[in-house]
Amino acid sequence: MDARLRPSAMASILALLVCLVCLGLYSFPRHPLLLPDLSEQGGYDYFYFFATTRALEAGLQEVYLSEEMARFSLELSENRWEVRGNHPPAFYLFYRPLARMDFQTGYLIHMWLGLGLYAVGVLLLCRMLLPDPRLAWTVTALLAAGGVVLGPAVDNLWLGQVGHHLTFALCMVFVLGASGRPAGAGFFLALAVLLKLYPALLALYYLRRGNWQVVAWMGGTLTFLGLAAGFVWGFDHYAHFLEWSTRTGYRSVLSNQSLMGLLAWLFGEQSSPGLKVLNLLLLVGASVGLWRAGSLWGGSSRPRQLLEFSTWLLASTLLAPLSWAHHHLVLLLPLVAFTALAGHSQENRAFGLTGMALICLTWLLEGEVVTRDWVRALHYQVCLWRVGLVMLGVLLATCLVGMARLSGQDHPQAEG
Repeated sequence: MDARLRPSAMASILALLVCLVCLGLYSFPRHPLLLPDLSEQGGYDYFYFFATTRALEAGLQEVYLSEEMARFSLELSENRWEVRGNHPPAFYLFYRPLARMDFQTGYLIHMWLGLGLYAVGVLLLCRMLLPDPRLAWTVTALLAAGGVVLGPAVDNLWLGQVGHHLTFALCMVFVLGASGRPAGAGFFLALAVLLKLYPALLALYYLRRGNWQVVAWMGGTLTFLGLAAGFVWGFDHYAHFLEWSTRTGYRSVLSNQSLMGLLAWLFGEQSSPGLKVLNLLLLVGASVGLWRAGSLWGGSSRPRQLLEFSTWLLASTLLAPLSWAHHHLVLLLPLVAFTALAGHSQENRAFGLTGMALICLTWLLEGEVVTRDWVRALHYQVCLWRVGLVMLGVLLATCLVGMARLSGQDHPQAEG
């Protein structure tokens, strides 16, 4: 093609993201934010957080396995939902202010707060990785819109989950860590670990890069919050949480797109003890492999740092016991890394756009709620054939290839 007719990097990136947002809008004719009675219909997962915090505040002795918690949650929801705690006690410190409100009001505040934080995270990440201000602001606007209309995003809104909050926390971890602010990076990494345990694997990314201060601040923050929750509600809850954790097996439901979920489906949930040993071995093996890859191909440029960061994030998502679609908003981070590659040089444009397209395709294929009938049928087939799991693996491999490509380039923009 004549170079004069070839679209610019900025035009290619924006065209891809505009298509993504438009397809997302088309997929959801009944978007949760358009439902006048959203607070009456949605919020199932938020109720877990709300009810458990209420129970802790009320002085229940056991909120993880007890029938007392089941009765408490049924009464609180007027026989709508029976739930038990599923996070460490320190997690529920965040929900004390919301638990003092009624369920509907807290759910809506939780949802809108998550959207706002997500937009801030997108902006800070794009401003750091995309030196062209016009491109950074436009990509931010499109990705912020995608955080409202795409399948994983809609799942978070409908369920009252923490995907937007988690993505914000991880954006802050990377931005602050790459800016030489280990205290802030460690603080937000601790928050990410409390929201979903699997980002703890990112501590190895910072140890691999010799940035032990981030890990120290993460450990200190977790210790402080853990002690605070113990003093507020009692340290016995940690023993109950540990007992609950050891009893919890791997979920074999189709919507769980984790490797352990697939193995539990193949061999049965009764094989959970053996799967836990295998999961540990795989985590060790993946960590050794990623450590070696980072030593070979990790670099000082922001895109290379984010690609390496993304490999650890993707590995942790793949090997987590649970990997629902609403967890996968964190693909924002490798998406911005590929966007930076596509925008930095002609040599990397095709590769960067390919990585972007893979993540956009993953977001379009995944999701569980409030879709058109044919999209819902597509999502079911995606779950049935574990396409989400395959896509996470492909993206991990793509990030590694991107690191290797950049390590072999001597252009200034590769390290600038």
